[in-house]
Amino acid sequence: MLKKKINPEDIVPTPLTLTLQAHIVRDLKTMEKHTKIPVDDLATKALLMFIATHNDFLGKRS
Repeated sequence: MLKKKINPEDIVPTPLTLTLQAHIVRDLKTMEKHTKIPVDDLATKALLMFIATHNDFLGKRS
């Protein structure tokens, strides 16, 4: 779970276009099919985990 406070306006779904390697797109679509979790949600969860473990990319330390 995230420890930082998030304002309601910061959780509004916002479009983002990405270019990914074909195997990543294929795997995400397969994961969506098997879990019934939308690709947007899968990607959001993955990115939240990445952000949580890479505070240094944000100029922060854990």
